[in-house]
Amino acid sequence: MATPTPQPQQPNQPPNQPPQPVPAGVHQGAAANGHAYAAPPNAAPGANGQPGGAPQWQPNGQAPHGAGAVPAQGLYQQAPTGSLHFTRMLQSEWTKIRTVRSTMWSLLVMVVLIVGLAALLGATVSDNDGSGNPDPSVSLALIGVMIAQIAAATLGVLTISAEYTTGMIRSTLTAYPRRITVLAAKSVVFGTLMFVVGLVACYLAYLVCDAVVASDVAGSSSGKEVVKGVVGSATYLALIGLFALGVGTMLRHSAGAITTVLGIMLVPSIFGGFIPGKFGDWVVDYSPMMLLIKMIAPADDADLGGGLGPWPGMILMACYAAAALVGAATLIKSRDV
Repeated sequence: MATPTPQPQQPNQPPNQPPQPVPAGVHQGAAANGHAYAAPPNAAPGANGQPGGAPQWQPNGQAPHGAGAVPAQGLYQQAPTGSLHFTRMLQSEWTKIRTVRSTMWSLLVMVVLIVGLAALLGATVSDNDGSGNPDPSVSLALIGVMIAQIAAATLGVLTISAEYTTGMIRSTLTAYPRRITVLAAKSVVFGTLMFVVGLVACYLAYLVCDAVVASDVAGSSSGKEVVKGVVGSATYLALIGLFALGVGTMLRHSAGAITTVLGIMLVPSIFGGFIPGKFGDWVVDYSPMMLLIKMIAPADDADLGGGLGPWPGMILMACYAAAALVGAATLIKSRDV
């Protein structure tokens, strides 16, 4: 004799009351566990009067699965399975960068150094320059970039090392496991920010210096030199920041990364002159500092005849930054955070 199958008890229902009827089209096993799964509207009847294709309730209490299990409206929402778009990663990185105080302070220091030194040097030499320099205001205005690059490099390191210090990098990579994409988004946002701020600061410095330099200085500012100096300096600030970002990603330590970047920026140009022979000249000519000097110096400066020109020097600087980012991408992909 067949044993009747007991009906499941409704949850939170007094034992003396009869079980409530299950709505038509809803699997009884799902209702017993507090979850309703509606059958497809066009499903054909199957065994035991159940809708065709409706799966049996799993013994371990999990929801039924299969072609016949359709979540009832309003009870279940499918978790998103699509990957985050790159634009959303850009928005996330922009939010993180602009909401950190150190970012705003570093950018402010960089702008003050560039514009302030331009005004100071312009006022100092306004009555002493009669040598026929083709564009004295541009070369004077952008001397502050040589000091402001320290702020740019520091900000590049802190952009990534601060996340390792606070542990935020774990949350970021948990939410978006594609580490190369995360690093690429961070590089795009930071590099764009540095270029825009550097471009504005350098152009303001040129305007301030040009205004305070005496009008009788030989040779007014030429458009070609202005573009070379302003755009080239902004490009250098972005590239040195990206270089620092790559070093910071590799070292994951703020103090060590900043020290390393500043050493690479300053040591070759200072101590390269003490190295005898052509090797010493090569070290100086291809150092980051010398690449910047050639960008802001007048085009006919006879003391800067060796090495690369201004724009080829920026290409070399881009190679330095790319090498640092490639090393960072290799390490961030292969090691634990």
